[in-house]
Amino acid sequence: MVFSPGFQVNDLMCMVAGCTNTVCAKGLCRSHYDRDRYSGSPLKPLRQRMCPQCHVWFDPKRSDQLFCSGRCRVAYKRARDRDGSLPLKPVTTMYVKQVDSEDVGPELVVEAFTDSQVVEKCGGLCAVCHEPVVLDSGGDDGPAFMWKVPLEKSRQATLKNRLLVHKRCEGGTP
Repeated sequence: MVFSPGFQVNDLMCMVAGCTNTVCAKGLCRSHYDRDRYSGSPLKPLRQRMCPQCHVWFDPKRSDQLFCSGRCRVAYKRARDRDGSLPLKPVTTMYVKQVDSEDVGPELVVEAFTDSQVVEKCGGLCAVCHEPVVLDSGGDDGPAFMWKVPLEKSRQATLKNRLLVHKRCEGGTP
């Protein structure tokens, strides 16, 4: 498991990446704790299915999704209309991919720091537009924080990777 990206790590937040719910037990929120209790893992299993039309492996969004796209679904329907021997609902098998230790990236490096340290490091200037950030404002000129390199790629939750930006510049490229 990895810590939640974009938030300071504390004892009150779920340990699963991207989950901001409060902790229920064992460092997990209620939904992740229940999933861990019932299935043995707090994470949803990775599922793959082969499209019956183009024969490409894809990750279905829902358990009843049979085709990789709407284009393949329509192509299969047209082929079925031309050839009556094709089944109304194609038979496909969903495979659950086992996650190996090689598939999981390196451990997340976490460093304790405060927002004031990030402001001091950046000199009070926005990393995107290089204009001063009004620290006591709640509007568009107010402070927001973002990762220089997203945690999914860098695996570094450190002060060096954290940036100060305006709320209006949030999501821009530093």
